[in-house]
Amino acid sequence: MNIVSLVLRIHPETRAEAEAALTAFPGVECHGMSDDGKLVVTVEDADGAAMSDTLIALHRVPQVLAATLAYEHTDAMLSAPAPASQSQAT
Repeated sequence: MNIVSLVLRIHPETRAEAEAALTAFPGVECHGMSDDGKLVVTVEDADGAAMSDTLIALHRVPQVLAATLAYEHTDAMLSAPAPASQSQAT
């Protein structure tokens, strides 16, 4: 599982359009916004959508002026294949 949190800078008056465009991407959720236009967004892995492609696409949303990565979590233990058991001949 991979999840990132971003702070996106947008003009406050474009919030509805920005949130509609952002949540159209798989795994993207908008959480809250400050009065000066800092919008908190999370992105999770989604079937058929690479996290890196989604992050690049978010930067291209017209209402997004800037994006800052605030948090990243990768649970490698859940996404890595189980190691093959090794048997030793004695």
